[in-house]
Amino acid sequence: MAPPADINDPRWQLTLQVVNSPQFEKSPRLRSFLTYICELELAGRRLEINEQQIGVNVFGRHPGYNPGDDSIVRSQARFLRQRLEEYFRTAGEHQPMRIVIPKGSYIPVFEVISTAAPEPPASAELAVQTGSDSGELPGTSLPDGIADRLKRRRRMMVISFAAGLVLCLALIPLFRRNPPIFESPETRFWNAVFDPRRAQVIVPADSTLILIEELTGQPVSFQSYLSRDYLAKMPLPKSLTTLTSSDLENSHYTSMADLNLVARIVRVPQLKQLRAEIRYARDLSISDAKEDNLILIGGPRANPWVELFASHMNFYVDYNWQTRQNSVVNKAPRNGESPLYAESASDAAHRVYGLIAFEPSLDREGDALLVAGTSSAGTQSAADFLLSGRSFAEFLRQIERKDGSIPHFELLLEAHSVGGNVPGSNIVAYRAAP
Repeated sequence: MAPPADINDPRWQLTLQVVNSPQFEKSPRLRSFLTYICELELAGRRLEINEQQIGVNVFGRHPGYNPGDDSIVRSQARFLRQRLEEYFRTAGEHQPMRIVIPKGSYIPVFEVISTAAPEPPASAELAVQTGSDSGELPGTSLPDGIADRLKRRRRMMVISFAAGLVLCLALIPLFRRNPPIFESPETRFWNAVFDPRRAQVIVPADSTLILIEELTGQPVSFQSYLSRDYLAKMPLPKSLTTLTSSDLENSHYTSMADLNLVARIVRVPQLKQLRAEIRYARDLSISDAKEDNLILIGGPRANPWVELFASHMNFYVDYNWQTRQNSVVNKAPRNGESPLYAESASDAAHRVYGLIAFEPSLDREGDALLVAGTSSAGTQSAADFLLSGRSFAEFLRQIERKDGSIPHFELLLEAHSVGGNVPGSNIVAYRAAP
């Protein structure tokens, strides 16, 4: 879409200033969202500003998608409103005009801000009329000694105030650059995962995908999952006479372990004001994966989006089609570590393995959290450790940097399954970025 006919329109100039501000530099989709609706508004095409068109032209949804089933536009509009409020509260506080998107609408409103100067207080007006800056009332005088002491006191107060102001200004960059060390390690970790400058999307596993692979006996590649080719070319066994490909395509199954983890994550205090979006893996898009802070639950077989991070990870949940066995691959074993950690039906200890990985986002501007296991019990062990409090906090203290920030890490856990439950887990190995 081309810019409005009048590129010198103050409203268009304001739009360009906003989308190029620091508040929007890490949010390409929010920049595109705001630019798109402002272009249409200033071009006189307001009737084209609706959820369906925004979903198609900004977020890459197919033309026939149903906004009722896909809340991408509504959720991003909420983030856009928050980002606009932040801009006009900080960098744009002196702008003569502001952009507002009223709730329940996607049409931008350009509000002119009144610049009328407030009337000076009576004392200031009196001082101007008398030409006095001493604070004394006209027609009065003080003895020379008292007047000198008052002047020195006022001078010292001004100097002290100026020194304090300079000190505060000098400390601001330090507090911006370094996280406050008095916060708990868990708080610093979750503050990184739930960054208010980015959208947060929780993606539980697609158990329907595993069902399809079991029925067809064929693995589904990430490219096929992304294009949905596997749904159109699904070779179902002839014995399943009442089951059709359409039945599976319209099914959205996930595991109770994943749902339990989602329910626990949304109760994390840092998430209360942000309201992360929960998206089924099949409905995620590449742009979502690149520009959002993702929380991916499950291994690559049930959540193919994990494959986008696999090349940078040392530990990786894998499925062996020959042995029908889940395992954790250790790409570069260290002393005392095994190259493979696998569940086994013959294991009397019923060992299961969980994996927690805190990785850079795909665009390297945010973060991603991956939680998986060799089984539902393994995923539960990872979830319990992640949200347990003391054990996770001790691990974070062990790896935190000197400035208090939490590095990216991978953590492999071992637990013993008792009737599908895990009473506790132990750290087997971990990796942490410098």
